[in-house]
Amino acid sequence: MAGLKLALAGLLLAGWAGMAAAQTLPTPSRTMYKCTANKVTSYSDKPCLGAERLVVNPARGVSKLSGTERIGKDVQDERIRDMWADAFRPISGMTREEYEVFRRRNTLSTAAKQECRRLDPSLLQLEAMEKAADKAAKATVQRDLFILRQRFTELRC
Repeated sequence: MAGLKLALAGLLLAGWAGMAAAQTLPTPSRTMYKCTANKVTSYSDKPCLGAERLVVNPARGVSKLSGTERIGKDVQDERIRDMWADAFRPISGMTREEYEVFRRRNTLSTAAKQECRRLDPSLLQLEAMEKAADKAAKATVQRDLFILRQRFTELRC
């Protein structure tokens, strides 16, 4: 029975991944970086040296202004992905966020998927080290963090 559930989940996820691969534009990133250089602050989806990582939750449509719900295709697609994630949770055990990472990485090569899995804990560890580092060690940690973030972005993890 468990094998049947996994096979069914695999087939459904493969179909979903095929639809996602057919799109030409990359999905927008929810990770933004706050960069400060020469007392000028800028925000970007690309990492910079010494950047502060921000996780952004975009608006999901306008409902209150007109009294009717008005949402775009991107929000509709996101809601559908959320419903799929909730439906697969009993089978896969993945949260919505974990499912989204799985879905996004599904089109990557096996080597890229493995590298992304190795980068995940390294990035978290370096971000914690950056917060705890003194001024002398912070520059080194930020440089290492910048390199890993660049690679993470290149791989489209």
